[in-house]
Amino acid sequence: MDKKFLTKLLKSLGERLAGKNANAIIELLVGKKDVNEFKIAEKTGLTINQVRNVLYKLAHHNLISAIRKKDKRKGWYIYYWTLDSIRALELLIEMIDKEIKRIEHEIKKRETKSFYVCPICETEFSEETALLYEFTCPECGEVLQLVDSQKYLKELKKRATTLEQEIIEVRKIRDELMEEKKKRETKKKAARQKKKERKKKTAGKKKTMKKSAARGKRKRSGKKKKESRKRKK
Repeated sequence: MDKKFLTKLLKSLGERLAGKNANAIIELLVGKKDVNEFKIAEKTGLTINQVRNVLYKLAHHNLISAIRKKDKRKGWYIYYWTLDSIRALELLIEMIDKEIKRIEHEIKKRETKSFYVCPICETEFSEETALLYEFTCPECGEVLQLVDSQKYLKELKKRATTLEQEIIEVRKIRDELMEEKKKRETKKKAARQKKKERKKKTAGKKKTMKKSAARGKRKRSGKKKKESRKRKK
């Protein structure tokens, strides 16, 4: 997986959601877990309030989560933050898909309807609105001109193609991250199972040793009783 491309995508999303300060914070959080918010401020050169402002905005979209720990020396609580890269990419996919649909709708509209523009105010009108104003601008009275939508359509189609390619790449990276997460979870599950089996085996050995010790104790007790009866005779 291309980590640089992943970071670039996440920084782009972070900036859209939380402003330019999100760039340095996202770059710091990618691939890490439970990062101290004061360390983030220190390494990014931002104030703690600026850092928290960005983090809270990202948390609003469920892109990051935090755990709270008490500083034993200072006595106050510190938050440690983790970026959910998979959730972030899923949100980015939703946003790109929404933009593609908007562009497709605009293309369809431009291909089937006529639009007019005021050459002075540069305000655009649909054919219905232009007809209502008798093809004159309601602001300056200038005659409206028919818009040649071909150039705009070309730009829209190019943008749609770019976004379609981008969403494929984002889905590919998301799937790779999900596969990595699945492997980690499988490994952890296997380790837990192994630990459980070792614990069970150890408990079994202890139980066997306990039973063996009890049998030995009974045997010794029986032997003592037998010797005691012999002495009495």
